[in-house]
Amino acid sequence: MPSAMDDTAAPRTDHDARITRTVRHIDANLGGDLSLDALADVAALSRFHFSRVFRAQTGEGVAEAVRRKRLNRAALLIVATQYPVARIGARCGFGHRGSFERAFCAAFGATPLQLRRGGHLPKPILSPEKGVFTMFPTEIRTAEETVLAAVPHKGAYQEIGPTFDSLATRLQAAGLWEGSGPSFGLYYDDPSETPVEELRAHAAQKLAPGKEVPDDFDRVVLPGGRFLVCTCTGPFTNLPEAWSWTYARALPEGGHELRPAVPFEVYVTDPGTTRPEDNVTEIWVPIV
Repeated sequence: MPSAMDDTAAPRTDHDARITRTVRHIDANLGGDLSLDALADVAALSRFHFSRVFRAQTGEGVAEAVRRKRLNRAALLIVATQYPVARIGARCGFGHRGSFERAFCAAFGATPLQLRRGGHLPKPILSPEKGVFTMFPTEIRTAEETVLAAVPHKGAYQEIGPTFDSLATRLQAAGLWEGSGPSFGLYYDDPSETPVEELRAHAAQKLAPGKEVPDDFDRVVLPGGRFLVCTCTGPFTNLPEAWSWTYARALPEGGHELRPAVPFEVYVTDPGTTRPEDNVTEIWVPIV
């Protein structure tokens, strides 16, 4: 049965250095481009991995960290200077004075001018505690390039079920369901960093040997190579914990370097015929 561990003994790794460099860049460029793509470039990590590594190392999402740091810097400038409020907002990365003042008031319980008149610096917004992580079994595996027949999904990841149903129905109609499997889920965006309506995914199936992906399906090619594989047994609601464990503990403690390829889930058991507590799902993360 999985147990919980804190992260106080986790060794420093290359991940630490990359995220430390990114945090320093954020602090030095609060008025600049701190988008997910720009910061992934600073960390020299692919967009597929960056936000997950950042959250694992810091305990908060990229957007959360940027917003927190911008607001804390703005509060300092409001109290310590007489710069116009709009100028401070722009200097701290807020493009519109109204949005800056709303965010500031929600964070500190006062408008910028009210805080300036009071003359006291508020308590800073603190980063969250990283907490504990549930352990999951992990191992290194090597796989060959895999070609999948896939159907795209856009929106909330927890609503991808009907897309998998559509995939199965279409494969059955094409005479390609028998002998196929397993099913794969490819999730291209971090839901903690991307608006729900913009989340992109594929419901995918490995076809039987010798079968070709029809033209009316997306053809997804997963590169071969080495993978860190985390096995999650139980309902799908356990998967967020398994992803967290993989990026927060298993990858850095193993000293693994990430490859710039999308991580994915493999559904070892059929959720249509398996009790939720017996589901087996594997998380595959590409490593060098």
